[in-house]
Amino acid sequence: MMRPIVVMLISVVILLSASNAAYAWLRPRYEDPIVVERTELIVVAHLKEGSIQYVPHKHGPHEGASWEHHATLVIKDVLKGKYDQKEIPIIIHYGLTPVVGGYVKRENFMINYRAGRGDYPKDIIEIFDTGNSCHGLPSLVKDARQDNLWFLRRRSGTYGRKPGTGKYGIVDPEDLRPLKWKDYFLAYMADNPEIAIKEYAKKNPGIAGRAKRYLDHLEVQRILKIENPEERYSKLLPFFLNRTTWNMKCEAREEIISCGKTAGEQLKKVFDDPEHAEFREDIILMWRDIGYSEVVPLLIDLLEKHDQFWAKQNLQKGWWNKDVGSDQTRRRRDVYGEVYYGVCALRTFKDRRAKSVIDKTRTRWRAINFDNPQIVEECEAALQELSAREEAAQQSAPADADKPRR
Repeated sequence: MMRPIVVMLISVVILLSASNAAYAWLRPRYEDPIVVERTELIVVAHLKEGSIQYVPHKHGPHEGASWEHHATLVIKDVLKGKYDQKEIPIIIHYGLTPVVGGYVKRENFMINYRAGRGDYPKDIIEIFDTGNSCHGLPSLVKDARQDNLWFLRRRSGTYGRKPGTGKYGIVDPEDLRPLKWKDYFLAYMADNPEIAIKEYAKKNPGIAGRAKRYLDHLEVQRILKIENPEERYSKLLPFFLNRTTWNMKCEAREEIISCGKTAGEQLKKVFDDPEHAEFREDIILMWRDIGYSEVVPLLIDLLEKHDQFWAKQNLQKGWWNKDVGSDQTRRRRDVYGEVYYGVCALRTFKDRRAKSVIDKTRTRWRAINFDNPQIVEECEAALQELSAREEAAQQSAPADADKPRR
């Protein structure tokens, strides 16, 4: 969802207008090898002083302002792709903002990072991620006048999200990195990137965690080639429990679901293990996504027990946010999540055995003093769908009864 941008540059961000402000969004995160693979031209270069040009985008009177910056890069080395010139014109797309000397002013937008500081470097060029609603500091590089790694692509559109054929440029924060990462990124361009990254991580322990995500991704890809679903599940489970992610997704979770009923049955052990209690909500959803209806009796029992839990609670107004660090509030939130996702799963299974407990859950949560109606709404939707299914079954029953028996 787009919303007025709030760039947290310590205490020195000023938005000059709320009626026609710039906009920010929640950026996706791109993995290092993907950045290398997608980039047409990777260079060691620095911005040429005095070359930055502000280029506003056209917009209507009631539309938010946006812009891009044009500049010139001085190339010292080409790591990927071909470019014969020593200088290259580039676009710094909207969402990445070059700031000279700690100060920049654009339409309805101003950053004054040097306010109150007499020692702020006068000509330093910093580039901030002003397109991310959850991040502003620090600058992507210490000083863009110095050599850094530039991952250049030809893009188009207001945000640089579309393919382009014109000037090279940078779009995402991952497109500009400090020069100290040169050997690390070169490892992804080696003939055997896996071996190269392992060797680099051994020599540079500080990067081990970052490299591990890539190495884990490769291991998961190997596991997916195992045909036996039980063996595949057992090898994927540690990655799921370690919350290993790739491209902002838990690869192991998705592939465990693909193991079908084998995974559905095995996940019961994890669900019942107190050491893995934080996975209970996710496992309920995995059962739903697998279509593992064998778990219906377990979920019915779960909702029955949780109904007894809520019957004993003295819930005052604002209970959800009261003493959020306390064991009581944490427990209430955990049980709430299990109730909600339990109803979601039972709604998908459409098993008439669950009708009574879903109705009981709806009655309980109608009476509870809570602003969020999602449990009641999910219960009502589930009950409506169950009723519709029963009516359909009753209507088809006479036709089936008239058929001649063999």
